[in-house]
Amino acid sequence: MAKARPPTTAEGTTVPVLFLVFNRPEVSSKVFDMIRLARPPRLYIAADGPRPEVHGEAEICEEVRRIATDVDWKCDVFSLFLREHLGCALAISNAIGWFFEHESEGIILEDDCLPSCSFFMFCQELLERYRDDKRVMHIAGTNLHFGKRYGDGSYYFSRYNLIWGWATWRRAWQLYDVDMNTLPSLRRRYDLERTLLSYNERISRMAMYDDAYSHRIDTWDYQWHYATRINSGLAVHPNVNLVQNLGFCNGATHTWSKDPKIIGNVAEDIDFPLVHPEFVLANRAADKDLYAQYYAGGFLSSVRIIPALIRDYIRYILHAGD
Repeated sequence: MAKARPPTTAEGTTVPVLFLVFNRPEVSSKVFDMIRLARPPRLYIAADGPRPEVHGEAEICEEVRRIATDVDWKCDVFSLFLREHLGCALAISNAIGWFFEHESEGIILEDDCLPSCSFFMFCQELLERYRDDKRVMHIAGTNLHFGKRYGDGSYYFSRYNLIWGWATWRRAWQLYDVDMNTLPSLRRRYDLERTLLSYNERISRMAMYDDAYSHRIDTWDYQWHYATRINSGLAVHPNVNLVQNLGFCNGATHTWSKDPKIIGNVAEDIDFPLVHPEFVLANRAADKDLYAQYYAGGFLSSVRIIPALIRDYIRYILHAGD
């Protein structure tokens, strides 16, 4: 099998890229260097406004914006630089919406998600392959199995849409609702809980959704998880890790893990040509392992789960025989 080759100045990606930045010049510079290697034909750059109460942040944000617009290849550049601070939920979801007002498909990279060279070609090939397959809503660049492979393909399908470097289509993003307006009705009918792997996942996942719906956490990605889940959407996961998360630091907003394997999970290149799975089905074993490895500890160890645990245990008993 031929090995993946990094893009050169003669063979960049044809896929547009959205680069989401804020106030971290060092990691933004590293990620931008990889975008420069991929040479996308159109680059969209979005940045939330500085927080007025944070001294000196306006100058740092301005520095990041200069880094992200230092384009030295043939490329159309578009920017959405906010003057006022909206916060993670609105700034990022609005930026992705803005991106898909202009593009039918594309790659999304946050400032702390460092891709390998082959990440771009991986996304490009699969964006084309599953362009009209509504079962597939998300292409992830992250793999958190640390060498363990699932299936015989270069990737497998999952019910989890990891967002540390990813790609999708306008047709999928149109199903996104930052306010999650359908959650109360699904909660009353217990329909959503039935799709989850275990009782523990029901507790943790529904607590995530409740936190986003009630604005107890300022995030955008729980809503994206929700959109894919209620539409029975699948995500592509590579069988090697293509994106390293550089965001495990004191200034991080939501990255909580202290697991050295996750923190040190470097980006690799994947072999081409890609080997495609025979069936478009979620790999249940992989999802169970991913939940146990990444999701379970972070949420079940949180004090805010206790009220949800009591409430949902009662609801689970009432609906167990349905």
